[in-house]
Amino acid sequence: MPLLIKIFNAIEEYALGMTLLLLAIYSCIQVFTRYVLSYSFTSYEELARYSCIFITFLGASLAIKYSTHFAMTGVVERLPLRLRELTTALVWLIGALFFFVVAYYGFSQCLKDMKYGMIAPALQIPMYIPFLPIPVFSLIMGGRSLLIFRNALVRAIRGKDDHGPGLLDKSNEERTP
Repeated sequence: MPLLIKIFNAIEEYALGMTLLLLAIYSCIQVFTRYVLSYSFTSYEELARYSCIFITFLGASLAIKYSTHFAMTGVVERLPLRLRELTTALVWLIGALFFFVVAYYGFSQCLKDMKYGMIAPALQIPMYIPFLPIPVFSLIMGGRSLLIFRNALVRAIRGKDDHGPGLLDKSNEERTP
């Protein structure tokens, strides 16, 4: 199972990098054709919008993995260890519930788009495809949040402050200078 998780993590990071690269290349082409050749691709804005949805939700999922989301921890860090870990666990549990609700409604919307045959105007693809990253990555974020919740709860019960730079995995130690 850990090998499967490592492969999935590598695919996630590669997909994010490639999507950002392709968006940058396509943007340069669009700017060149618009201002130099006076021609504009009608599908660019739609492709850019859908790519941004993908990048945003995939990036948010990776930010949870590497514990890089913005957090206001000034008060929580001053709490005693067990209370701090219990507070952290509660926050991640609430976050997981939120992500699962977003995933539920996202899948529900994708199913409606499939049922009614909604098509993107410029790209002429089914609308559920560009919006599928919302529920998929929300589901992944919910799962990762539950893992962090579990780890914080275990630390609260043990009364140990044994987490490193990353709350979810120890691979962060390699990335931290």
